[in-house]
Order: sequence, then structure tokens, then C-alpha cells
Amino acid sequence: MVSLQDIVLTFVESEHIGKNIHLKNVAEKEKMKLTCRYVSVDDPVPEGWTLHKLYGHHGANGYGVITMADNREKDDFYPTPPEATKAMMARCPWLKFPEEGNKYAIWEPACGEGHMSEVFKEAGLSTYSTDLVDRGYGDAHGVDFLMEQKSFAPWIITNPPYKLANEFVKHAYKLQVENKQGEGFIFLLRLAFLEGQARYKEIFKDMPPSKVLVHTKRLTLIRGDHEESWYGSGKTAMAWFIWEIDPFTKEGAAPRIQWL
Repeated sequence: MVSLQDIVLTFVESEHIGKNIHLKNVAEKEKMKLTCRYVSVDDPVPEGWTLHKLYGHHGANGYGVITMADNREKDDFYPTPPEATKAMMARCPWLKFPEEGNKYAIWEPACGEGHMSEVFKEAGLSTYSTDLVDRGYGDAHGVDFLMEQKSFAPWIITNPPYKLANEFVKHAYKLQVENKQGEGFIFLLRLAFLEGQARYKEIFKDMPPSKVLVHTKRLTLIRGDHEESWYGSGKTAMAWFIWEIDPFTKEGAAPRIQWL
């Protein structure tokens, strides 16, 4: 599922959809971002979507486009599949042997309904679970990670709201550098997080990750308010970005890519 600004509308650019309404014109008129999908006109149209029949070659072959306003969950709540967290932990064995003297081994600052925290706890790791939004799980609610001034654990591990991913990375780095027991942080992010000149200057140039663990199989991230995957939730290329805070190894260490 992609937004209008990303979709390749080669089948629309030279042709108009039903009633001569161009998708870009629809978006501008309604002052909204559209989510689009190329479909067969025989497919059922999900609730909240509108089918636009195509003319020309595509229409003659029974295809159209369904559109709706961008439908991301407002707080970017897309729970992490437990198997993804387990795969990451299998490549990070040091997490299972936290140093003594820390109340918590892990801080999960965007815990949601506990999908990630429960995996940590099952592995015997003491986990401090917080979130800005109260979803019925966690040790504390109303906790804005970006406003916190100290870390609560050697490791911060979370699937951050993607729209705030840059801010989460920079703040986690700051917290863990200032944390005497800070060892690092691990974020589940889209693989595309590696891209971008602005992000390179803002983050990767001076704060490159130590490792990037790429999921070879795309993950199905289901909206937190949905019970199953549908047109607004789909398979996404994801990776675990690991930042190790170690002044003795940081300088000159090149990021490593591994596959899960």
C-alpha cells in the first residue's frame, strides 16, 4: 500500500479514469492524500474505498483503481509480530545476560499493547514498558519518550512511530550516551529508513548503527485497531537497526548488515 505521492500511475497519466476525473485532481480537490490500489473491477470494494473504472487498455481488460484518504492509524500504532522480536533476540544474545545492578534490562518506550515487551519478559528480561497512549498495558502511561531526560535501562528497544522515527533515534542516542549504564538501543524500522540525504546528514553521518538486521521475509504489520490485515495494512520490508553505545569501538567501526 502506497500513498499518491509514491505510486507509479503510468496507467493513468495518459488516460483518464471514469468521468474524466484524474487521481491527482481528486486529491487536490479534496485536499487530502490518497491511498491507491490497482484492482480488478470484479474484486469486492472494501468499506470506505471508491472504485474508479479505467478507460483504454486497462479498462478494457477489467481493471480499475480504488482510492481512499490516507488511512494510517493516527498514532502510528502497528504492533510488532512476536516472531520478529524473537528473531532479533536470537541475533543479540547479549540481551539475555544483562549486567547486575540495573532494575531493568530493557526500556520499551512505545509499548502499545505489550507485543514486544511480553516477548522480553518471557525470555526472563526485566522490562520497563511505557507509552504516551494508554492501550491497557505497561508500567506507565502518558510518558512522552521525546520529553524524557534520562534512560531507565541499558537497552532501549522499540518499534517507534514511523513519523517520529528520526526524533526517536536522535533522542535515544542522546539518552544512552548520557546513561552511565547505557549500552545501546534497537529500533524496528522500515528498510527504507536507510535512504535519504537529509537523514544521512541528520543521523547516519555521525550516528551510524552498528548493525542492521534485515528481515528476508516481509513483515505483516496490522493496524492496532484492526484484527486482521486488509488493504490498509500490508507486508513491509523491515529491519532492526542496532546502535551500540561504546566509546571504545564506535570510532571507525563500519555498520554491518545481517539477514534474518
